[in-house]
Amino acid sequence: MAGSGYFRGAAILAGAGFISKLLGALYRIPLARLLGGEGMGLYQMAYPIYTVVLSLSTAGIPVAISILVAERLALGDISGAKRIFRVALLLMAGTGAAFSFLVFNNASFLAERVLHEPRAYYAIAAIAPAIFFASVVSVLRGYFQGFQQMKPTALSQVVEQLVRVATVLLLAWWLLPAGIEWSAAGAAFGAVTGGVVALVVLVLIYRRFRPTTRIRQKRDDFSSGSTMGLMGRMLVIALPLSLGGMVMPLMQAIDAVIVPLRLQVAGYSAARSVELFGQLTGMAGTLLNLPAIMTMAIATSLVPAVSEAVSLRKLGMVQNHLRTSLRATLLFVFPAACGLWVLASPIGVLLYDLEEVGQSLMALAPGVIFLGLYQVSSGSLQGLGKPYIPAGNLLAGVVLKVYLSYRLAALPALGVQGAALATVSGFALAFFLNYLSLVKLTGISLPWHRNVIKPGVAALFMAGVVYWFYHRSLVYMSSNRTTLASIIIGMVVYGFALIFLGAVKETDLKYIPKAGPWLARFLKKMHLLK
Repeated sequence: MAGSGYFRGAAILAGAGFISKLLGALYRIPLARLLGGEGMGLYQMAYPIYTVVLSLSTAGIPVAISILVAERLALGDISGAKRIFRVALLLMAGTGAAFSFLVFNNASFLAERVLHEPRAYYAIAAIAPAIFFASVVSVLRGYFQGFQQMKPTALSQVVEQLVRVATVLLLAWWLLPAGIEWSAAGAAFGAVTGGVVALVVLVLIYRRFRPTTRIRQKRDDFSSGSTMGLMGRMLVIALPLSLGGMVMPLMQAIDAVIVPLRLQVAGYSAARSVELFGQLTGMAGTLLNLPAIMTMAIATSLVPAVSEAVSLRKLGMVQNHLRTSLRATLLFVFPAACGLWVLASPIGVLLYDLEEVGQSLMALAPGVIFLGLYQVSSGSLQGLGKPYIPAGNLLAGVVLKVYLSYRLAALPALGVQGAALATVSGFALAFFLNYLSLVKLTGISLPWHRNVIKPGVAALFMAGVVYWFYHRSLVYMSSNRTTLASIIIGMVVYGFALIFLGAVKETDLKYIPKAGPWLARFLKKMHLLK
């Protein structure tokens, strides 16, 4: 029963995380239409500062609190568990308030001296209070997770994202007449309202929360130990997780500094550089992250499967899980990347009414492949009990990306496409390092003919058909209708190409959440799947 409760809790968190990530990716499409490239650039300059500081102050804290609370409950020390909560609340409220004050008070310095874009001041100042609320929310979530109560965290995540998205779009629209910098600030303030509502939800649940444990309450040396000692232990657990969680936000923050400046070296004006940066990160980057939602779901389901196989000491089962997950990922990311590449400009027009986005999207499209493979290989390494390896490999990728962004974005022939290619290169390096680690740890081998060549050929064939269909159909339909029709045609063509080439089997579909088993049964019934 305990095991089923654990996996049920994990499923609840995974579902809430999926909904939150989906909302977080989709809202940027209407936001980009409101703000345009320049406004998205200002928004994207402020947001990485918030995520870096937030990662520094809170990443790892919910896990640390849940571990310490669970330890106390295992010993029957409910008073000790409550003391952990009080100490953590004191620590995180203090650090959250301090970081919020520092960011707010130094917003002008960050905008003018670090980002070299004074208009970013408003967005930075608007988002600063969110650090405090997120810090306190992380304590409550960790406390509930220590009791294996995952519903409060899941509910607060979904409500937070819903309120955040609504605030972002409403304030961005309402403040647009005041200027693009104020509209971007309104969008940034969505993180504050989302955090406030999440805190209110968790406080209401906390006031009604009554631990159902039957273990007797008792006090021990822990309950009378020093507050500083408890804080120290909490930070020892959280700090490594914080450092790992900072890699991606740090990369985005460095991008916000480097890319606009290097675009100016390439000959663009300051305003134009911000606009191109917004197109890259706020528009094309959003489309890069949409397929990643599916690959992240595959990675999430992979972690417990690999962990179970490792605990049973079944190396063959581990290798089978890894091969199947990597193959399923390749089957998904190849057509996604080819589709984004061949329809880059039409998709830019369809979603953002801006054909120019296609330049960034075309250069960024191959990143779908490497980002997806990095996520799944990272899930594999986490399941093997090696969580620090993917973090270190991603850090190596970030170093390469920063170097290439600095070099390539300054070239007039490349400009913003150079920054996009740098992103692709960074994820490619991170994945290949992950794969080498998997080979070393498990001895896995991936048959290239069936796993790479066949899906690749099917995706390229699909891209050719889509390109032909789109340009032939423009005579009869509008660009947007032709784009939608081309996407549907591409999905059908790719599916039949996979079946014709014998590149897909029933086992490849089982890692696709929800739809995978149904799709396998349907294809077998139609005699299209062996």
